[in-house]
Amino acid sequence: MLIMLLSLALAQSPPANDPCGYDRAAMMAQPIRDFDQNPSGWRMVAKSPGCEAQAADLIKAYRRANWAAHKPAEIHTSYWHEGQMRAAAGQDQAAIPLLMAGVNPYPLHGKEIYAQGTVAFLNRDRRGLEDARARLAALPVPPDWSEMQAAAASRDVTLAWPPNLDILDRLLACFDRPYSEAYGDCRPETSAP
Repeated sequence: MLIMLLSLALAQSPPANDPCGYDRAAMMAQPIRDFDQNPSGWRMVAKSPGCEAQAADLIKAYRRANWAAHKPAEIHTSYWHEGQMRAAAGQDQAAIPLLMAGVNPYPLHGKEIYAQGTVAFLNRDRRGLEDARARLAALPVPPDWSEMQAAAASRDVTLAWPPNLDILDRLLACFDRPYSEAYGDCRPETSAP
């Protein structure tokens, strides 16, 4: 019995030298908010360079294992994050349907426009990305924006209007680079005068 428990524990634990390793049972047992938003969830795997595909696989496995406990918005968010990780891993075509599935069916402050811009970037469609950026920038500020900013500030979060415009700007500025670079802190290269 002890040998069986020990081998089961070893099968659940990652090898010590695996930068993408994680405790699968512990990950699957986390509440959705912790798994999705806290550094102890899928982001722990994604933070190691080269582990984006493993993070995407983990998000997919978590969603499947915990499907019944998810609210619809949480399901959409898990598709979105899996899509982002697939894109970061260079799996652009696999990322596209996940990103579109990640858009909540109810318009949410331009999320669908942000998704369309991201998909245009992955499809190497600069005109589509520019169009999405222009549409997102033109969104009117919602009437309850002040309350949303105050609520976010109480959690030490700063909201900018419109959300994700800075990301579309980076995707445009670094259009010829991989998503993992362009999404990050990418800045356009400038030539010396």
